[in-house]
Amino acid sequence: MVSEPLRELDHLDAEATGRIPLGPPDVRPMLAWVLPPLIALLLLAVAVEIWVRVAEVSIWVMPRPTTVVENFFTDFGLYFTEGLKTLGVSLGGLAIGTAAATLLAAGVAHSNILERAVLPIAIMVKVTPVVALIPLFIIWLGHGWNPKIAIAALIIYFPVLINAIAGFRDVDPRMHDFFRSVDASTWEIFRHLRLPAAIPYLFASLKISVTLSLIGAVVAELFLSGHGGLGAVIWIEQNNLRLEKVFAAVLMLTLIGVTLSTAVVLAERLFSWRLDQPVAAA
Repeated sequence: MVSEPLRELDHLDAEATGRIPLGPPDVRPMLAWVLPPLIALLLLAVAVEIWVRVAEVSIWVMPRPTTVVENFFTDFGLYFTEGLKTLGVSLGGLAIGTAAATLLAAGVAHSNILERAVLPIAIMVKVTPVVALIPLFIIWLGHGWNPKIAIAALIIYFPVLINAIAGFRDVDPRMHDFFRSVDASTWEIFRHLRLPAAIPYLFASLKISVTLSLIGAVVAELFLSGHGGLGAVIWIEQNNLRLEKVFAAVLMLTLIGVTLSTAVVLAERLFSWRLDQPVAAA
């Protein structure tokens, strides 16, 4: 008999103070996003396990998924350490490639002459297989981290460049005319108009480039296997026909890729406030 009035008083107090009682976080959206691929991967692993056992497939052709998982956790320290090296190369290439492409795109957005001069060269670099350029990077930059980072940066350079150019030019013509009418400087137009318009395009390119940079890092490590990384692990263990270690390294690469992609999605949500909202309101 007493609990009902108390609940009413609590509700009225929350409305009066403008505060809503906090409950446990709703994890259902996250589960709806995570569970389907996990279930699909589990079913695939079970199917492969059954196939390998029933068909008596040689371990030199396809190891059992259970063996791969066991090796992954047994030698987790190795895969984690080498994975950090690959992650460092990937993030270094992503940062350098994104920064260089964004700066060039900002210049191209303001100059048609620069666009006609640069874009054909960028397209030629894009259609050139990166593998063919690796020996040149080794000659120019040595055998350390530099050529690996350069290769990762080169792979992600073109998609970021194209998306950034489209973003910097996707501005409201009326807002652009308004800025010009109040004698705004080129920097002010860029800061308050072009940059906010380009942010969604940059995040869209990052969703693609974050995995491309990881691919570039692994490709570079395959050619420079003497300096570690998961690519080097894959190369060495493949030559030794220890495929369970190859698949375990690929599993670590998958985890790194999923982590990086999730980080980009979360960063996009945190940055979704759009820099031009105060200007639009004014």
